[in-house]
Amino acid sequence: MLGGIIASLVIIAALFGMLKFRADDFDKAMMFGLVAFIALLWIVPWGLFILIPLILLVSFSSPAAREEWTKFKNRRIAIGIIVVLSLNSFGFYPVSEPEAPSQWGNPIATENPHAPAWPASEQHTWFYDGAVIAVVNVRTPHTFSPFAQDSSSMTLGVMLGVHEERMRQSIEVMNSYIPTFSIDSEAFWLEDVESEDRHEYGDEELFISRFNVKRDGFETILATVLVVGFPSAGGELTLLTVTRPITSSQDDVFEEKLLLQYLDYS
Repeated sequence: MLGGIIASLVIIAALFGMLKFRADDFDKAMMFGLVAFIALLWIVPWGLFILIPLILLVSFSSPAAREEWTKFKNRRIAIGIIVVLSLNSFGFYPVSEPEAPSQWGNPIATENPHAPAWPASEQHTWFYDGAVIAVVNVRTPHTFSPFAQDSSSMTLGVMLGVHEERMRQSIEVMNSYIPTFSIDSEAFWLEDVESEDRHEYGDEELFISRFNVKRDGFETILATVLVVGFPSAGGELTLLTVTRPITSSQDDVFEEKLLLQYLDYS
């Protein structure tokens, strides 16, 4: 949460300075609107993707608002661009270190060379109970809100191909630890599996996504993937990913055992 608080305060202070700099007439409406915009980033699901169209709609909703835009147009456009760039820069702010239950043992990897530099993330990977388990703490620059933070981030991750890049390490681990498993970590694809969006683990209902791992050009399922989101306020999301070969005797697609162990620990 600290990162989100720091980013909010820095952006608001910078906005005030930019609006005051060499300004004969202080744009109060812009200042109040942008403070509200930053505050709503802590509440509104999907963050920037909802708030940017909304704030533009409100800004042009009345003749008085349109007149203000004409008066302060250049400064408002410049400040709007700077705000978006600043929030994206927040994506580089470091995240906390992933943790896991002691029964999983020591992580076999504490970084993912395939992870993108933006947004910032930390990943620890374990091999336990015949599966590759990755706990990833990742920055969510599009929102500080915990509401729909998990679903929006997973959706964006699929659209941008981030999940496939991160999955390469899990494939490499299975190649090393499971004798019957072999697949080129650069020649696979993830097939989205239709499933319930949320699943109850104990007393908690968590957002999930499921995928099948397939070799490029083939339809045979080689492994299954479960991704579970743990949202939090402040712009940091925890994702727990369980990748299990299709040859495993474990048939619980929701990985109740592992998830309950993680929830008991956290």
